[in-house]
Amino acid sequence: MKRAPAAALLLLVTAGCSHMPIYVRSRLADLGDAVPVSGALGWGISASVKATPLLHVGLGLSPVVCVRYGYMDRTFRGKWYEFSACMPWSFWLTDISPVPPRPRGTERAWYAEPLPLVYRWQIRREAPSGEGEYPGGWEPQLRQWGRHPPLSRESCGALLVPESRNELGWHDLRYAQGDPEPLPTLSSPGHATLWEVSRDGPSVPQAWDLFEADLFLGFVGLRVGLRPVELGDFILGIFGVDFMSDDYETAEATPLAEPAEPATP
Repeated sequence: MKRAPAAALLLLVTAGCSHMPIYVRSRLADLGDAVPVSGALGWGISASVKATPLLHVGLGLSPVVCVRYGYMDRTFRGKWYEFSACMPWSFWLTDISPVPPRPRGTERAWYAEPLPLVYRWQIRREAPSGEGEYPGGWEPQLRQWGRHPPLSRESCGALLVPESRNELGWHDLRYAQGDPEPLPTLSSPGHATLWEVSRDGPSVPQAWDLFEADLFLGFVGLRVGLRPVELGDFILGIFGVDFMSDDYETAEATPLAEPAEPATP
């Protein structure tokens, strides 16, 4: 019986494996969307609950910094790093930490801004050439080395006013210093650039049918969610009905062919 949670996590993590048949990969991704589950290792004490983006509240005796394994959505799956804080910490988090200020002109009126009842900073490294791991730390890292910018986002829990959720923007400091060499043409991890984060990324679509419970005690944590609409999509998808239009396509799941060598003149 103790192996069941580990098996469920492994099942959800495999939803992103591109070598699986398209049908199997799509069904596992649908299952992960319907019942997102992740476990975490780190430190902190907090608990939170979420019922759609209109209600995301929690209580924390300390911020939580952890590495998380499992499935949250089709972007954050497998392994990612997370920094989170529930009230009362979340109310003054941005005043004591190096979380960058919001760009000018993005401030909203007090009645349109969600209360920071739960704050999350999530980051997932894309390191195809093995240029290193996320350095960690008890608070968000504002600069990262790598050939590619990390996948990252932040969210702010809310009560009645919809929760805010947006991607974090990463800016190439090497390019800003006047080096025009295009990074996509570089193949060596030694040519990685330094990325600096800001909060000017676009908003991320919300999961309006998500119900979630999150608990972190000491050094381990567990997060379990349920999305009824996605559950229906998973069940109908078994019979070939994809009303969410999120099944993987052959072109998306098949690696691109290597370009042919140019002919010798």
